[in-house]
Parts: sequence; C-alpha cells; structure tokens
Amino acid sequence: MHSLTELLGLITEGKIEYPADHKPGMRVTKGGSMCANCEYWIEEGNLCNNEYWLKWREGKAKIPAPADEYCCNWWHAE
Repeated sequence: MHSLTELLGLITEGKIEYPADHKPGMRVTKGGSMCANCEYWIEEGNLCNNEYWLKWREGKAKIPAPADEYCCNWWHAE
C-alpha cells in the first residue's frame, strides 16, 4: 500500500494541448462543465466574475450564451 504523499509524488505537470478550433470560451454540450455549475457564475445577469475571463473579455462580465451551454478555460466547480 502507498501513502497519499507517495502517490502525489507521481503526479507531474504536462503540456496542455487543445484542438485547433479551441477558444478560451465556447459553447458546450449540456450536462458537463458549464458556467451554470461554476463558482464564478453570477446567475442574475448571467455574468462571470473570474479575473481571467474579465481580462480575456476586456472587462465584459456578460456570458454570451445560456449558462448551461457555455464554458471557459477558467471553470472551477462550485
């Protein structure tokens, strides 16, 4: 049996690779990672308050699609 510390030592960071058509924010299939289940989502007004989202969108917090059909690279579970 291995300790948690030993197992964590096996994790290494790797190169992030995205498909050619990937954008930092894009429409997604309902039911997975999406704005509607992200800690940064503000339901009233369908807004995102993540600092990197705001930088990418030049200060615009408004999400350009329904929250259950959109996600971005900075998604984080509630």
